[in-house]
Amino acid sequence: MTAYSTLSDHELTALLARDDNNAFKALYDRHAQALYLAAFKKLPVPHLLEDLLQEIFLTLYRKRSSLGDITNLRAYLHSALRNRILNELRNSLIHDQHHQQLLTPEVTENTCNYDLQLLEKRFGEALDRLSARSREIFLMSRRDELSYKEIAERLGISVKAVEKHMGKALQVMRSEFKDYGVIAVVGLAVVERWV
Repeated sequence: MTAYSTLSDHELTALLARDDNNAFKALYDRHAQALYLAAFKKLPVPHLLEDLLQEIFLTLYRKRSSLGDITNLRAYLHSALRNRILNELRNSLIHDQHHQQLLTPEVTENTCNYDLQLLEKRFGEALDRLSARSREIFLMSRRDELSYKEIAERLGISVKAVEKHMGKALQVMRSEFKDYGVIAVVGLAVVERWV
């Protein structure tokens, strides 16, 4: 019998691709608690985090046949959880803004649209500060949700080159939005990932 706890993530994902449910359980046991603890620092709402974790692992199970493309499962899961948290914060912000508009009629849709337009303008300006290649790679990663490996294969460059371009792009984005905090990034309709 296989000792699943001794297998690497890569070996477990290969078994999971062949519908081995014990491999899935081993991956869950290995990563769920660390994901929960990391996420709790950003969103300390236990029942919501449990739901988000279930969604992530359900998605992992559904995509089990294509997990061979993932080179770092831990990073992939943490990124997926960050994205889910960001979406939750964005949805919460939209809900709060809508509720506030109902309570204060003087706040118009134009005000919210203006704020979003301003953020999108800043985002566009930040994109313009990137080289053409860095901008292309950033959008493939954040908008198209491609892994670094997938981007490298599509562009015919190394994963290290992708990482270098993403590092430059993220540095520009962080600099551009440092005064706005996470709420500004949440408001960006174009980018739904943490920068």
